[in-house]
Amino acid sequence: MTITTATTITPPRPPTGASMPADDGSLKAHLATEYYLQNRSKVDIAKEHGLSRFQVARMLEEARAQGIVRIQIHDPAESGRDLAPLAEKLGISRVVVASPRVDETMRAALARQVGRLLPDLLHDGGRLGVAWSRTLMHLPDSLDALPRVDVVQLVGPLSAPGYSSAHSSALIHTLGSFAGGGIWALPTPLIVDSPEVAASLRGMDEVRSALEAADEIDVATVSIGAWWPGASTLWSRLSEDERGRAREAGVVAECAGVLVDAEGRVARAGIEERVIGVGAEQLRRAHVVAVAPAVGHPEAVVAAARAGLVDDLVLSAELATQVADLLG
Repeated sequence: MTITTATTITPPRPPTGASMPADDGSLKAHLATEYYLQNRSKVDIAKEHGLSRFQVARMLEEARAQGIVRIQIHDPAESGRDLAPLAEKLGISRVVVASPRVDETMRAALARQVGRLLPDLLHDGGRLGVAWSRTLMHLPDSLDALPRVDVVQLVGPLSAPGYSSAHSSALIHTLGSFAGGGIWALPTPLIVDSPEVAASLRGMDEVRSALEAADEIDVATVSIGAWWPGASTLWSRLSEDERGRAREAGVVAECAGVLVDAEGRVARAGIEERVIGVGAEQLRRAHVVAVAPAVGHPEAVVAAARAGLVDDLVLSAELATQVADLLG
């Protein structure tokens, strides 16, 4: 993490001549100028002005407390890095590169950047759609504020190694409480055993209401999964035969349960009727903030962008380089 410190001292002008400043505030500003801007030691400053080192230290502390000295810290990891040329190549609005803070995981850093984007995209009375992922589960930890919006769960609860389906439901309810609006939860699994079971569940009032609420989301936040073991939560729910059919259909990415091929087409792999969640057209009507954690699979990012499932993209610097190299 790189920290740049800018120090502003008021008044900025040191006194002219050999005489000492007449008032206490000017003296503090003069000492602060020598210490902060001229990089002189407290010992040297004390000797020159006939003071003790402790007197100099006390006046420097008072200068900060009184606003004579103001220190601003800019943390590059906080704001992210905007890559406009890459966004243009992908045909999307924005690409933001996340950098982890000290002792922060990359998934948490990605979620933090998503959290910085959402308040500017939402408005009071709006509607936010959220699809759980191992990355977006960190989202509540990084939000400072949200407009008063409804929160809609875009896909049914699912589990992943180290996480239960309860994490998915908890994310929606936590964000809903944070935003202060209504909560539209999906109390069904992401994928069920048969199309008949899925059709029956979609007929439930709670499920139907949530899926209909997704028609009117203003902003959606989703995770782009690569079609690879450990890179997609849907992958582990399929049999080897089903994975084979998905590969034959050209699937390279999964986004909120939607399978996409390398050209950006929604792939038909024979499992669609078993999935309970938002559809591609519903996502395309919203402003989608997509996070891409799968380093090593730039093809998934490109496919999701080509499919129109991404407006703002948050990813790591390493994956951004891989995407740029793939696009040429």
